[in-house]
Amino acid sequence: MSESAEFYEGLENMSVKGGSDIGVVAAAALRAYAFEISQNNPQYYELVEQYGERLKALKPTMASVHNIVDQIIGLIQETDITTPEGRKALITFVDRYKAATEEALQEIAQLFANIVVNGDVILTHSFTKSALYALENAAQSGKRFSVICTESRPLCEGAYLATRLASLGIQATVITDAAMAHYLPRCTKVIVGADALYTDGTIVNKMGTLPVAILARTFNKPVYALAITSKLYMPSRRGLRLELESRPETEVMDRPRDGPAGANLKVENIFFEEVPEEYVTYLVTEKGLLKPSQLLEAARD
Repeated sequence: MSESAEFYEGLENMSVKGGSDIGVVAAAALRAYAFEISQNNPQYYELVEQYGERLKALKPTMASVHNIVDQIIGLIQETDITTPEGRKALITFVDRYKAATEEALQEIAQLFANIVVNGDVILTHSFTKSALYALENAAQSGKRFSVICTESRPLCEGAYLATRLASLGIQATVITDAAMAHYLPRCTKVIVGADALYTDGTIVNKMGTLPVAILARTFNKPVYALAITSKLYMPSRRGLRLELESRPETEVMDRPRDGPAGANLKVENIFFEEVPEEYVTYLVTEKGLLKPSQLLEAARD
């Protein structure tokens, strides 16, 4: 299996988790593909563009993938990567993107770790690497708190996060998604990630994030969305939205194929949803702690 195919498989089977890491792996896949195919092929640039579109189609809701694919395609079109200098430019660009992503994650983690106080009970939904880093940093600084993780079906990324937190010595409790309203009154903060940011302050994240945010507002609990500004999807300024990815129905249930149930039963597995800015108290970014309305200006700066 080629290097690009290995990266692609990791994206496809969800072994790569978290929007930031997905963007980094997509960048590595596109770079690998650009080096694997013959640069003497008269259709070289067309093939590279087609592979980039395949990556976008594979992760249609991940703004990090859309943004980095477009940037790499632009670089390849402007640079002759058949030369040693051109190849070096592409290698350096992707390496710097990976390093910048990790640096931004650490900055976000430290910022939110400073917000955590002793006695906090923090509710999370799904998995985001920035949340893992932030809670780890808070614990390492000596703060004592606990975390309630929704299981985040169907792939249970929240349960995965809880396991990672517990292994770090952080008290973590896994609850069913349906139990959100029961546990939120005892929580002090809610943190979620974001797979995309829109210029109006809307965030896009794993299905179930909107109910968490609505309930948090009902119980007057602040919602912090942790996200790198490289997830800002600029076409949203023109009213464009990312496609909300649907996953295989078998992740939800094995639907009967025969008889009346097979004919009449439908299973939907839409994996992401939009959360309007009024349900997000703060965005925690490498640019600082922002109100959603401040996002576009901060990203410009």
